[in-house]
Formats: sequence, C-alpha cells, structure tokens
Amino acid sequence: MADVRVVTAADTAALRQAVLRPHQTVDEVLAASDDAPGIAVYEGGRAVACASTRAEPMPDDPRPGDWRLRGMASDPAVRGQGYGAAALAAAVDYARDRGAQRVWCNARKPARGFYERYGFTTVGDEFGIDGIGPHYLMVRSTSGST
Repeated sequence: MADVRVVTAADTAALRQAVLRPHQTVDEVLAASDDAPGIAVYEGGRAVACASTRAEPMPDDPRPGDWRLRGMASDPAVRGQGYGAAALAAAVDYARDRGAQRVWCNARKPARGFYERYGFTTVGDEFGIDGIGPHYLMVRSTSGST
C-alpha cells in the first residue's frame, strides 16, 4: 500500500531532478525550489510520485483562493499504477484544506491528458518554457469543476 506524506522539497528533489529536470543536478533543483510543502507518495520506502502546491494567483485571471500546483512527477517505472493520481489528489486536498478554491498549473504537453482525467481544463494556447518544452496552462476548482 502506498504511503502519502507531506514533505519538504529536499525529500522529493531526486525524483523531480530525474523526471522533470535531468539537465540539472539535484543541488540545482533544490536551489530553484521554493519553500512550499510537497506531497510525496512512497512505495517500499522510496518516493515514486510527488507534487507541491502553494497560494499563487493564476496568470491573466487571478482570483482569491488560487493555488499553484508544481513539481508534479512520477517515476516512469510506476506510471499507470495510480501513484501520480494519488499525489495529485493529495496536493489538491492539501490546497483546498487551506482555502484554495481553484488550482492551476503549467502542464507539460505530454501530461495534458493526465490532468484532464482529473478535472483540469486547458486555458489558452500551447506555450514553451525555455529548456523544458511545450506546456499548457491548466486549471480546476477544488470542488472538481472549473
């Protein structure tokens, strides 16, 4: 059974580096991390999925209760087994429990379908982030609809 925990950025740095920023070192990932609490899903004592969230206005349409999801990653070896979904659900719950009314993220193009399965909708056109690739701004309410 997976174990879902609230953790620090250091607890998920290796996973985030391996999945999201392989062009950086773990130390560089940590240096760029904010102090937002993270969510980690552990299996067999190893973090296999993670996300972080913090209060942050959504670009171009800020509203009270906006929270940003970031650092969402799952180990490719366990994809499709529900660990990423568990991290996402725990992050949305964490934000909602602290007053979030909607959660937004910059989703990588290949992850768009994943977020759509969990109630996120795309806002605007595809855009690029230097050194990382194409993304979509995506949003959902913490009650499940946008």
